[in-house]
Amino acid sequence: MTTPTDRRTSLARPKKAAEQAESERSQKKVARLEKDLAKRDAALEAMGASALLAMISESAD
Repeated sequence: MTTPTDRRTSLARPKKAAEQAESERSQKKVARLEKDLAKRDAALEAMGASALLAMISESAD
């Protein structure tokens, strides 16, 4: 009976260098954080515009 081959460590799929793997994780994290920051910036901008309109509306009354 043959033992099953662990494809994660087989020769068909060589391990990446630790530095390369860490670099890829860091790049993905940076991309995710930049996306989150862009969403927050857009939300803050919308909130600021809404507050400005509310102030204009109150001063017109």
